[in-house]
Amino acid sequence: MKMPRRLHASPPRGQAMVEFALTIGLFMLVIGGLVQFALVAWSQNTVTHVARDTARWAVTQSTSPCDSAASRSALASRANTLALGARLISYSSGSWTTATSVGAVGPRGVGADWPIPPPPSTLYAVDCPPSDSTLAWFVTVRINHVVPIFVPGLQIFAPSCGQPGWCLSSTTQLRMEPRVP
Repeated sequence: MKMPRRLHASPPRGQAMVEFALTIGLFMLVIGGLVQFALVAWSQNTVTHVARDTARWAVTQSTSPCDSAASRSALASRANTLALGARLISYSSGSWTTATSVGAVGPRGVGADWPIPPPPSTLYAVDCPPSDSTLAWFVTVRINHVVPIFVPGLQIFAPSCGQPGWCLSSTTQLRMEPRVP
């Protein structure tokens, strides 16, 4: 009796290489995407940290007037120091030289406002808290930053802000303590 002949007498050659070639691109895209989103999440955490610490510093600076060119430069300098200390991705020293108002911050920058509380409180002509604790006064700090996208194709997931990259923002508002006379 004759044994039936196998259709594939020799082992398939190159099949593993073809399967590897078909899957390596998808695998690398997934790994690159994970790394990119981890960098974005870490950067968002860092931007939030810088905004909060800058606001904490600003609430202790009750020199009148609070909203002056010198105060804004000092606030931006503090944010610059904090961003460098936290090693914020793609941030270079001196990028934030002055703080604008919160509403005027561009895609990259620092903003701060010391809004005068609305009525029914007594209207004050100054922008710092009075020496007593009768009025709650706040400082608002916003940090905007753009993280570069390292993996091609992920730009479709990035929020648009007019800059190439992933646009991040964090706003913090803290109550200022009154000045001690």
